[in-house]
Amino acid sequence: MKLNPFCMCCAVNKQEKKIRHFDNMEKKTLYMQKVMEKLSQAGDDDCAPSISIDLRKLYHDYWGEQPSDDYSTVKKEFNQLMLDMEASIEAEIRSSDDPLATALLYARIGNYIDFAALSHVDRETVLRLLREENKDPLPAIEYDNLKKDLAHASKLAYLTDNCGEIVLDKLAIRILKEQYPDLDITVIVRGIPVVNDATMEDAIETGLTDLVSVIGNGSGVGGTWLPGINTETRRILSDADLIISKGQGNYETLHDCGLNIYYLFLCKCEWFQIQFNARPLEGMFLNERRTD
Repeated sequence: MKLNPFCMCCAVNKQEKKIRHFDNMEKKTLYMQKVMEKLSQAGDDDCAPSISIDLRKLYHDYWGEQPSDDYSTVKKEFNQLMLDMEASIEAEIRSSDDPLATALLYARIGNYIDFAALSHVDRETVLRLLREENKDPLPAIEYDNLKKDLAHASKLAYLTDNCGEIVLDKLAIRILKEQYPDLDITVIVRGIPVVNDATMEDAIETGLTDLVSVIGNGSGVGGTWLPGINTETRRILSDADLIISKGQGNYETLHDCGLNIYYLFLCKCEWFQIQFNARPLEGMFLNERRTD
């Protein structure tokens, strides 16, 4: 998804909030001018997640410090929260009329755990969403398309998004492996830590690596930005018969690429809500080749 005016304004506002605690108003003004200059120089392949890397470097170079964004404790907290619930959620999935659809719904609800897109994420909302709002079904036509693709596929790439959420991805992958035992599944996580996105460390911690092959994409962009990922990830994506992609960041970085991608995410920012005429935290399930 190309960089657009709404996302540009959002990036500017986020940078202003990051420097609000500094006292030197003249220096802050000059910094914001540099931020807007960076945005004005964005290339055709750039999107909000890729630009955020440049802005992070700019912040470090200009202010001599990194933004305070150590999410290691948060990641362990939400990984453990979901691990503690894993058995009970799996039981609900297996007792449902359609375990695969239910597993994907749970995986989609887990996309709430996103400290980049949401100003506040808390355990209570996670639990409420899992218990009370896991109701909106996947669109029937697109879900049938997914099952048809799965029935004829030999290779599936599964793109994860956030910590905690990755446990629910694991449950969906477990069901996929059982229902499609001949399907070769590769899970792709972020190659470099970014906010609370899932990395190889999270995949190991949550037991995902015991279930399926997992690789890092070699990038610290909050998504799967094709110009920035490693050769192995590009090969896996191009060779895959279909891709399941979690989260807004993956949609932002991959939309318009033309691959057979099924996007699964919650609408967590105003731009996505406008684009899809969706309510806050409404679940999306769409295919790249059938989405404008």
